[in-house]
Amino acid sequence: MDDNSIQLYQKALDAGKEKVYNIRVMVVGQFGVGKTTLIKRLLGQPVDISERNSTEGIDVHKHCCKISLDKGEWIEPVDDSDQLYILHRLNKLLSVQHQKPDISQEHNIGETIHQREIVEVIYQREITSDIDANYSKHLDKETGTVAVPLSDDKSSNSEKMKDAMMEILCLVNENADKLVKDIEKYAALSIWDFAGQYAFYTTHQTFLTSRAIYLLVIDLSQHVNDLIQDDKCFLDSEGIKLQKVLDLIQIWMNSIHSSVASPEAIVPVILVGTHVDKLSEESRKEAIDKYFIKLRYMLGEKPIIRHLVDDIAIDNTQPDPMLEELKKRIFEVSKQQPRWGEETPARWLPLEQAIMTLKASGTKIVELSLIEEINMSGSVKIEDRDELELFLKFHHEMGTILYFSVEELRKKIILEPQWIIDALKSLITAETFIRQNPAITSKFREFVKTGKLTHELIDIIWSKENNPEFHDNKDHILRLMEQLNIIATPRIFSEEGQVTKEENYFLAPCMLQEKTPEEIISPKPNAQMESSPVLCYVFTGNFLPSAIFHRLLAACIAHWPVAKKKKEHTEENLIFCGCCVFQLDKQHKLTLHFREHVIFLRVTRMGIKDKTPSSNLCIEVREFITRNLLKIIGYLGKGLRFEYFIQCPEYNGVSINSLIPVSELKEEPEVPCEFHDHMIESYTVLDFWFEDQVTSAGPMPSAPISDKDRFMCIAYLLNDVGSKVLRQLLYDMVTPTCTLDQHFANNRRKIDKLLKKKVLNASQMDIMFPPNGDPTNLTDYDITLLSALFNNIMPSLGIQEKNLIKSLRENRNKLYGHTKSCKMNASDFQTCWSDISSTLTTLSQQCVDTKFKNEISVEIQQTQVPDASYLSMIHTLYSRIERLESSKASTSETII
Repeated sequence: MDDNSIQLYQKALDAGKEKVYNIRVMVVGQFGVGKTTLIKRLLGQPVDISERNSTEGIDVHKHCCKISLDKGEWIEPVDDSDQLYILHRLNKLLSVQHQKPDISQEHNIGETIHQREIVEVIYQREITSDIDANYSKHLDKETGTVAVPLSDDKSSNSEKMKDAMMEILCLVNENADKLVKDIEKYAALSIWDFAGQYAFYTTHQTFLTSRAIYLLVIDLSQHVNDLIQDDKCFLDSEGIKLQKVLDLIQIWMNSIHSSVASPEAIVPVILVGTHVDKLSEESRKEAIDKYFIKLRYMLGEKPIIRHLVDDIAIDNTQPDPMLEELKKRIFEVSKQQPRWGEETPARWLPLEQAIMTLKASGTKIVELSLIEEINMSGSVKIEDRDELELFLKFHHEMGTILYFSVEELRKKIILEPQWIIDALKSLITAETFIRQNPAITSKFREFVKTGKLTHELIDIIWSKENNPEFHDNKDHILRLMEQLNIIATPRIFSEEGQVTKEENYFLAPCMLQEKTPEEIISPKPNAQMESSPVLCYVFTGNFLPSAIFHRLLAACIAHWPVAKKKKEHTEENLIFCGCCVFQLDKQHKLTLHFREHVIFLRVTRMGIKDKTPSSNLCIEVREFITRNLLKIIGYLGKGLRFEYFIQCPEYNGVSINSLIPVSELKEEPEVPCEFHDHMIESYTVLDFWFEDQVTSAGPMPSAPISDKDRFMCIAYLLNDVGSKVLRQLLYDMVTPTCTLDQHFANNRRKIDKLLKKKVLNASQMDIMFPPNGDPTNLTDYDITLLSALFNNIMPSLGIQEKNLIKSLRENRNKLYGHTKSCKMNASDFQTCWSDISSTLTTLSQQCVDTKFKNEISVEIQQTQVPDASYLSMIHTLYSRIERLESSKASTSETII
């Protein structure tokens, strides 16, 4: 656990703590390589080699096994082991009553009193549990489960769950002799089996996590350059195409890599080669070694290669001794992970058991408000909203529940991940799994062809008879799918020309397989039509998960009407695999598509007199696309970065080569196109997408952007824009319950300790506690003070957000403390800007004020390609930069 999380847990840990050992193994790879068979072998389950059943979606094997911490031995769990594990941990918490606080040790007096109060409350509750026999009416003595039948009445459910909390405490006492005494000596293992068919990849991205070990399974009998014949891959606007074995390996490696926020972080991947039995026995070992060596060589020096920590070959046709070696390696890799043996607050245990009780009752989705009520009904409880948020995010990362902290999703908690996975895969699936039901085959094929997900098809698949749970929760699941941008409700123009009406169906961009027609991507010249230059989002590392683009398309579908092509008796949506055309207004259309790792935008206008696309509309489109793309990257691909490019205006096709960086166009009045041997006037191509950032006279400013200008842009983005975002976060977190002055007064003891440790200095103390007695002024707080506060005394924004704030502080230290001069070249600037802008965009999305979010988005973009006036404004920092530059020669600045 990182320093920020430890600080966040401190208050909760006052009531007790324990170490938790969990191992989550994600098994990935192309279909048909033996992933499910491998899992069965690992778990000691029977295997029928003649079966060829493919996994559909994801199969979650939660707590499928326990592993001894001392020997690494895999042990099959008994049926009630989950319940006993929780009960044992609860028993440890309740047993605090027998431990008298040792005030002779160096304890804080206030903390000792607080601990004693908790002990007394627990003791009183325990006595009550023994007396009131009514609390045992739902108790299953055999399994140790408290099953609570829930109704549609939320208040009734709340009361039943309060009773259940009492029953849990009673259960601990009644089953004390049954508890496993050495259960803390084991780690809990969960295995996630990911389907290999490409149709599932777009939903897989939602469940990838850096908090896991990955087994990337490959068929050693296949050559890495073999084409995969039995699976349709529809990656981008080229539609269906065959992929090589190596292509899918790279897709999985890149997808895993993109889930990591920090460029230096490692998510361990073990290559597991199967089908060993098909290799010649005489040269088997040599063939295996050569395969893995060649594969690593072909993956090259890309950043993804550092995630490969081991490789092993397994014969799935029989119990292979190498299976034990694989188990050993999984355990050894787990022990090296930073979260191994992390400490968790003991007072989280009652709510954890309550959630298990809800699961046992068959509840799949609950309101956050119900969890809050359940928590507050107990004596041992999570004390405030921020700690509860951390509890939920912690268990989300553990895979116990699914909790999305974005504003649109946080009111619902999915208690059973497998359940929502089953719901998604019943709709977003491969045609292979639909053939079993002839009644819906034709409708499903229409769904694949058009992307239209109708309520009629949903009602057939989620019928009361076939899927009653999905049927009863239809609205919840569809809303979740919409908010995750898996599907979207198309918009249409009203009679007044306003985008207000909605179609009576959904569109699912990830299901489309039809290749985009050439005339859509490369429109022929037309006397009554003119197009903008093509703006491109080029992703570094040459990788863009198709799931990211599908989510972006869904966000656009929910915002702009999809353009239609009229035929004799019908009209069709202009949406295809990896492409969609949007009707921005009566004259303007936007064509949005992607090829390989590049997203292309073109705005077209039809007209007789005025056919030049509106630059204001182009800028509006760019800002919307950028804002939503950064938001999607924030929760699906934290490691992804992109840069702006313009496609050469002389080229009318689709190419990932004839692209010119916007940063270069901004620096020079004219830039050569090395692909077509001509010069490009920078202003003419930037004017459409960046009119607010270029001069209106035509040519670019005579003086290009200097290395010092770039440094100042990054300094402004980090210090000024970054401080704005953190100030707003601080305000939003504190002010719902008290003022800033009250909050700091309540935390004065901790703040004084920070001063003593030199984390804060005297001038910063004066900002928080003005000597003249005036209220503290939030505008005086800079990024250094703000990051110190978030790191030490502020409640949690969540683990991800804490790490993002930490990265801002590290970037500031690097910018001021580790650079030799206050200059930055174009390449370093783009890398730094991408990292900081992504961080600030993600953090700003946590703020409440929508207007503020939009303003921050605009300001972030302005720092990437600043116009003359913006640079002039930033030059107010020049004197500060000059002083810093001169000071670097003699001393180094320490930034906290």
